[in-house]
Amino acid sequence: MSSVAGWRAIGLIVAVLLSGCASGKATARTGTPVVLATPLAPVTEPAETACDKGGLVDAGFRDAALAALSRLVVHAPGLAADGAVRANSAPGHVDPSGQAWHFISAYQVNLALMEALRVAPGNAPVAAGWLRWQARHTTPTGAGQGVVFDHWIRVSDLHVAPCPPGRVLGDCPQVDAYDSTAASALLMADAYLAATGDAALLREPAVRAALERSAGTVVALTQPDGLSSAKPGHRVEYLMDAAEVVAGWRAWARVQQSAYGDRAGAQASLDAAWRMEDAMRRQLWHAPSQAWRVSRQAGAPDVSVWYPDTVAQAWPLLWGVRGPAATDAATAWRDMSARWRGADGWTHRNVDPDGFWWPAAAVAARCVGHGADARRWVARARAAWLAPGDPFAWPFQVGDLRWLFWLSDPAAVVPRP
Repeated sequence: MSSVAGWRAIGLIVAVLLSGCASGKATARTGTPVVLATPLAPVTEPAETACDKGGLVDAGFRDAALAALSRLVVHAPGLAADGAVRANSAPGHVDPSGQAWHFISAYQVNLALMEALRVAPGNAPVAAGWLRWQARHTTPTGAGQGVVFDHWIRVSDLHVAPCPPGRVLGDCPQVDAYDSTAASALLMADAYLAATGDAALLREPAVRAALERSAGTVVALTQPDGLSSAKPGHRVEYLMDAAEVVAGWRAWARVQQSAYGDRAGAQASLDAAWRMEDAMRRQLWHAPSQAWRVSRQAGAPDVSVWYPDTVAQAWPLLWGVRGPAATDAATAWRDMSARWRGADGWTHRNVDPDGFWWPAAAVAARCVGHGADARRWVARARAAWLAPGDPFAWPFQVGDLRWLFWLSDPAAVVPRP
């Protein structure tokens, strides 16, 4: 996602609270878009950037992470909160009356559940409940149409609000980026369909309408240069968002074909993915550095900056976008991250100034053959996230689980909290 400004602001709030309470197979093309054969061919990540899954996270750590995810799910039949998934276990806001509120980020939850379904298909009911919750909270009209804004749940009675009392005027409704949030909904639908085969849920009118609005959001944000802006009031085209949008278009094509039988729509989505991937290579690849620019508006990436400059190099690799040459995405991460390896690097401490974990780095490391780095990070995360009395504590956030589960083998059953 393009920015963690929203998460950093919430992090400051959480820190204060905790101190007070002790918390288509798409190949790069240079010509015109290909026309689909009949039937639509399966769409998968490009083979040259595919990263192996599983093998690095032990079963105990994986199961503890699945149980942590389960604890974040809200079960409240008959209430608007039912089916929501909290971002972490600590409240992110206390209103003027002293009421604590938990934060919900659709983008973060989508990331987590996508990969949770692979390692634990028994999470399908949780994913179904979340897809319905997301559909109910997708903005139907107006400037935010097709976007699930951040929401908050009051601890005392599970009341849901996009803007709880005491939030700074203008801070809500808020979401970090429209384009990547919308893309994450499409990715989530595809992951659910792949794991369950349950096209019926995706055909429910409310769910389908919400997904179609999400796709429409990305269309509306796509600029003539082929890249998508983060949001209407923030006309910046970010590398990280673009990589997720490319993957989102491919995911949506699979859903359109498999769930809705919409071959023409699927072709249009694949064409949209191709155009954006091509725009990334033309406008975001910085040839002198042999690395990616953070945004179309940015200059050369700065190797001395962890986020966004270095972290962003992982995103094309992780979301199946290649550079001008087949090995460019892997090379960009390998070279840019070299400054951050070693005894004082990201495997040994959270190098982000605000303490965020960035577990995607461990996956990217494995993708480029730095398996030892990935294993060291997993061991460090295990020690911290399984700390007795306060497991999976801030700055852990639910989206971190996508990358942990990526490195995990499938579980036989879903552990209970």
